[in-house]
Amino acid sequence: MQSIIIFFVLSILSSLIVTNFINLTIKKNAKDFSIREYIQNFKVRNIDFKLVIIFFILFKIIINDVSLISIITIVPCIISLILAFILDIRFMIIPDTSSVLIIISAFFNIIINYNKTLLIDSIVGFLIGGITLFIIDYIFKKITKNDGFGYGDMKILASIGLYVGYKSIIVIMILSIVISAIFSVIYLVSKKTRELKNAYIPFGPFIVVSTFIILVIPATQIINFYFYLMEMLVNRFI
Repeated sequence: MQSIIIFFVLSILSSLIVTNFINLTIKKNAKDFSIREYIQNFKVRNIDFKLVIIFFILFKIIINDVSLISIITIVPCIISLILAFILDIRFMIIPDTSSVLIIISAFFNIIINYNKTLLIDSIVGFLIGGITLFIIDYIFKKITKNDGFGYGDMKILASIGLYVGYKSIIVIMILSIVISAIFSVIYLVSKKTRELKNAYIPFGPFIVVSTFIILVIPATQIINFYFYLMEMLVNRFI
């Protein structure tokens, strides 16, 4: 019962933080604003109860206990991911605030659970998350002369890599590409040809969804399941 109350309170606070951020983004026409402006425009009545429910479900599924350590290391990360998901869909931007909060969560996680392996894992995850998309985007631009991924995608993927480590960030990138490819095919098939000329599908939401999957199901389990499926297919058809 105590955990339910704590999750509910955290859900209300998280919804307030995200809703006020979104409202100010709309007011500023998706332009940058300072922390001071955010505080000045913060209103308690700006709360989205749909978000409260979403946050409550995510906290309940992802957070194993309601200790202060869990709240410090996980809650800011979840808030950042939801914020990035909504803003990338509505405005096709991922605010630096999301990446910074995830990095802060990652630092707390490293400090609290410090060991050499975790530190190296996080640093490598950060580099893989940021550099991989940069390289793919560079190659894509050279071939098509069009933008592939935005810097917001690169920043948030790098920050997530710092939080989850290199194995998880690799799985997140693969899941993001697979899910986005499936969605894109469905989206393109459902649209008329003339509507596709200026169609753009943001990549951020797929990164967020994939990250939530990893936060619920450890990357090692997904990797083991993949190899299990491959082994079954090989044994069946060869």
